[in-house]
Amino acid sequence: MLDFHVDNNQVEKISGLTVEYPYTMHERDITEFTVPWHWHEELELNYVKSGTLKVTSATAEYVIRENEAFFVNTNVMLTKEAVSTGDVHTVEITHLFHPVFLSGHFQSLFETKYLNPVLKNRGIEIVIFRDATENGRRMLSLLKEAESLFRRENCEFQIRNTLSSAWLVLMREIRENETNLPTPTIASQERIRYMLTYIHQHYAEKITLADIASSAAIGEREALRCFQKTLKRSPFDYLTEYRLSVAQKLLIESDRQITEIAFETGFSDSAYFGKVFRKKFAMTPKAYRIRFSNTEA
Repeated sequence: MLDFHVDNNQVEKISGLTVEYPYTMHERDITEFTVPWHWHEELELNYVKSGTLKVTSATAEYVIRENEAFFVNTNVMLTKEAVSTGDVHTVEITHLFHPVFLSGHFQSLFETKYLNPVLKNRGIEIVIFRDATENGRRMLSLLKEAESLFRRENCEFQIRNTLSSAWLVLMREIRENETNLPTPTIASQERIRYMLTYIHQHYAEKITLADIASSAAIGEREALRCFQKTLKRSPFDYLTEYRLSVAQKLLIESDRQITEIAFETGFSDSAYFGKVFRKKFAMTPKAYRIRFSNTEA
């Protein structure tokens, strides 16, 4: 099961981070699970350990292959999913850390000179490191080194030093390719965040387009345009996908009856829930539960 949890505002709750040591590493097999749209204050430096990963932000879509790395800036809204590659599992190594992990403290030289030029640049959302480039090979080497250190004891200093070196590689990559960075549409992203938050808080209820639009103080036509431009789907398509993602989790992590799960996640009846679920996952809710847990329906 994918170890991924978000709050009602779809901010990821990252396990393993502490105030004393605001860094952790996750190894995620996302072959069977889509990481839902989310954002968080922490930074990500990741690489694809096996398979092929598709990362989609509000601005662009990226396909990242085995032994390629990528950076995700603070508060960037994105989703991740595996690209089918036969029997190969899609696994990513994710290094997550709060900016203070590298800066040390507020308004330090490290923050103002090295971190802020990246954190405060709205044009920098996701940076890809391809394996054919010098920066890509260096970044991959450093992230694998940090992974090895994480799996050992008493390596906190070495991990921070390694990620500091990775940050310098990131800055060099940004300088060399600044003209290729996509330009995010800030207003659309803010509106989408408001509307997604509303959906995540009210998905179990009957929701209208007017409800979704009013959460961002815009009209219904503008809400439709924002969803289509940013997420490439309608608000109701997204609502259905989100309900199904919650149902996925309940099927695996609870022993609730399938009919009960259908109503809890906002579906009008269990037959319709089964039809939509089967279309999305190519199996019934019962078959899905049996495959991914030992809980009987």
